[in-house]
Amino acid sequence: CSSLTTVTLPDSLTSIGWGAFCGCSALTAVTLPDRLTSIGERAFDGCSTLTTVALPNSLTSIDRGAFASCSSLHDAT
Repeated sequence: CSSLTTVTLPDSLTSIGWGAFCGCSALTAVTLPDRLTSIGERAFDGCSTLTTVALPNSLTSIDRGAFASCSSLHDAT
């Protein structure tokens, strides 16, 4: 997924699994659904150009390393 730059996930999604977007180094933006409750381990690991993530109020769990090596991430709200 080295050429994937943006992701809009469906509203019905409640969890993002282990390593789902791991290594997507060109990913700059992701839109998380309002129903999302969990982000799995290493889900966005290595997304080095990801700059911002808007976390929904429904989110109850972010597993270890979910955003590891996201060196450009400066805003997670």
